[in-house]
Amino acid sequence: MPLRHNLLALAIATIWGLTFVSIKIALQTMPPFALSGWRFFMAAVPLIFFVGKPQVAWRWLFIYAIFIAIGQFVILFIALNLGMPAGLLSLIVQTQVFFTIGLAVAFFGESVQRWHIAGALIAAVGLIVIGVTKLQGGLGLAFMLVLVGAFFWGAGNTVAKHVARVAEGGRVNAMNFVAWTSFAAVPPLILISLTMEGADALIRPLIAQSWSLWGHLAVLAYAAQVFGYGLWSNLLTRYPASAVSPFALWVPVAGMSATAWAFGESLTGVQVVGAIIVLAGLAVAVLGPVFRQKFA
Repeated sequence: MPLRHNLLALAIATIWGLTFVSIKIALQTMPPFALSGWRFFMAAVPLIFFVGKPQVAWRWLFIYAIFIAIGQFVILFIALNLGMPAGLLSLIVQTQVFFTIGLAVAFFGESVQRWHIAGALIAAVGLIVIGVTKLQGGLGLAFMLVLVGAFFWGAGNTVAKHVARVAEGGRVNAMNFVAWTSFAAVPPLILISLTMEGADALIRPLIAQSWSLWGHLAVLAYAAQVFGYGLWSNLLTRYPASAVSPFALWVPVAGMSATAWAFGESLTGVQVVGAIIVLAGLAVAVLGPVFRQKFA
């Protein structure tokens, strides 16, 4: 990739890491489903009035929306509410790389390379190390929920890949896709929030009179969702995944640094070792093809 796109990918990964601060602060005011509903509503409106609907069936937009909006983000928000440190969450959720690879094998018949298997085994060791400390600390459920959220992220990636295959012309505009899948996520999030959290949760941004809350919602909707997911998807359509995906390894670095500064979060020595092992496994899985091409 040219330098400007390398810098763009790095900027997106940095923003995604920093948004964990906004997520944790916003969750102090709003419960998970209401927060997700506002995030995706603001990402969709007014953007859908300026970009056309992707030329794919509505069902795929809704399926992607369910996987990402509810399966990924709401579950991760619940894990944070249960006490999972935001910085550590930003690391563990990157295991979506392995779920994405596994689902691609299952649904598209893609082959698994040896560096994928090696990376998964290395990362699994790190996750076991971290998981044991969380079980001892009473956060076993939160840890498992983060892994579930990572799975749904991988499932959403799989749907996006399928959509690109069945779309008219063989390509989907990334910004259109982000806008309309965000719009598709709003009705189920509102319904679930009204059922489980009550109407007060949904109208809280309107009655809280908090510029801080609106600021954090804007970060999640526009910086993370529209800018982040929109431009990241665009990069993936223009370059090989092996050229783009490695920048995702910067997300937990930015996330743990930001939450350590904002909330004083710290990792135990054992958790640091586990985090390093997970990062090493991710690096092997993602960067393996790059090194093979370079030194072959």
